[in-house]
Amino acid sequence: MDNSIHAVPTVDSLDCKKTSGTPIPIFERRATVVAALVIGATVFAVAGAVFLMGVGASSTELESSVIDDKPPTHRVFFENQRGQILWVYDVWVADTDSERYQGLSGTGTLPADTGLLFVYDQEAADRAIVMREMHYPIDVVFIDGSGTVTAVHSPVPEPSVPDDELTHYSGRARWILEIPHGTAERHAIVPRTSIQITGSTHAFDPQSASHQEGNSR
Repeated sequence: MDNSIHAVPTVDSLDCKKTSGTPIPIFERRATVVAALVIGATVFAVAGAVFLMGVGASSTELESSVIDDKPPTHRVFFENQRGQILWVYDVWVADTDSERYQGLSGTGTLPADTGLLFVYDQEAADRAIVMREMHYPIDVVFIDGSGTVTAVHSPVPEPSVPDDELTHYSGRARWILEIPHGTAERHAIVPRTSIQITGSTHAFDPQSASHQEGNSR
């Protein structure tokens, strides 16, 4: 810290300050100071409001969907009762509570021949989904623990409906697959259709599962 002593400037008069030989009354100097303070306070308030608006917007936005900026990691094969492949979807996986809650909410579209696979630890008789923050229709396929389709729905967005009043689409399911709207009907994906899942973390083959179950008895 610099502890040197500096000379304090003096003012010739209590009523005025000399500048270029022209005296400025003290009330004008006070008015100038007040105006500067008002302008500074206004700028600070506006800047603070802009900052708070930005914080508020970011805090209310949904998190990025699990499909953002990531390639699909798994494939779901649909087969009819004769074992013929009906269609194949490249899918992303939602296997945590937060990912399943988020789902496709806030996304702009679902690319052709892709889907989002909701993975649960076990089958439940009445799992359900809603169209929270959805901007486009989809098809939803419910699949039980044996890999058999139990229900197919084609929900549409409900933009003006409160969350607690959204339509529930339900079915018996261990997995739920969301795919582009109209493709379930186009590819004959109906109840009793079966699936296979390939991928590094959630692979499933109904025949292998049946074989393992038979050996465990």
